[in-house]
Amino acid sequence: MPAMSNNATTTTPRQYAVKTAPRLTASGNVVSDTNDDDQPILMEAKLVEMISSLRQLIHSNQQLDEALEDCYDEDLLQALEENESVILRKRNAIRVLAAKLSRHGVNISLEDKIPRYDGSIVLKKMKERGNDKNQSGGMYL
Repeated sequence: MPAMSNNATTTTPRQYAVKTAPRLTASGNVVSDTNDDDQPILMEAKLVEMISSLRQLIHSNQQLDEALEDCYDEDLLQALEENESVILRKRNAIRVLAAKLSRHGVNISLEDKIPRYDGSIVLKKMKERGNDKNQSGGMYL
């Protein structure tokens, strides 16, 4: 019996460079991988952008509120409810960023930059009606 030779060559597996897709925010903006916390100028620019976005969202919600007071629409109501939670998140994110900026010596007052918004009038009315129905002694399942 002839001896088997070990002339089989071993190949190294191919290595591919995989580029990951950029991470995007809900609005479609690219999330930066750099640490912006060390760059107050970039942080301030981001804060201005966030405040502008929040102002537009608040204005949009006020318009939705007015439209819903005139005529009920399920899609408008859903948009209004979603915007309410986004407004809260954006306000918190703005406060956090302003606090980070203050650590760099940049003190920004937010009271005069963010419009007052106490929530949707329509949603408050709906919540009150819901509480009234629950307190009326109806049947609970």
